[in-house]
Amino acid sequence: MKLVGFGKFLKSVSIMLGAFLLTEMWAQAATVWNGPNITFTKVNGGNPALAANQDRMTSDIWLTRGSSQGLFNANAEAGFSHFSSPTGTAWANGTLANYASLSYTDWNSWAKGVNAGPSSTVGVNAVLHLIPDDVYLQIKFTSWSSGGVGGGFSYQRSSLQVPEPSAGLLALAGLAIGGLATARRNRW
Repeated sequence: MKLVGFGKFLKSVSIMLGAFLLTEMWAQAATVWNGPNITFTKVNGGNPALAANQDRMTSDIWLTRGSSQGLFNANAEAGFSHFSSPTGTAWANGTLANYASLSYTDWNSWAKGVNAGPSSTVGVNAVLHLIPDDVYLQIKFTSWSSGGVGGGFSYQRSSLQVPEPSAGLLALAGLAIGGLATARRNRW
């Protein structure tokens, strides 16, 4: 008899947890990666088809470069294409502190229009928008090989910061644990 009450309790907790998670998802439309920096390097002559030469940021954005020209998304493209590569990305000069107010463009326009060419992006604070996942991250190129020497480049970028559990989620977990403890005591 007492377990029936516990079942209703679990159902209530499940409904509250579901509502909380939906609210959190809607409230956080964009995700900002402000975790520790990661350094990615593709050496001159590195095969862009190999995973080791791709920065696989998400399941659908894998940045790399061929032996010349610009970046492309190895998950969706076989090579660089002006004004569309890397697909699924948008670029802007700036920092994560003002990501929402920046003007984003394709990589080619960013590298050669906003800046004076890919080599001139070295040292520039920029924000990269991973469009399919609505993720924003800080990125700064640290090298760019030009003149047909093999397509090498490197950058530092921010990573996903694993957040601490929110107070609401902790409260719901506490209620569930408390309910389990009460049910155990009442069962015996």
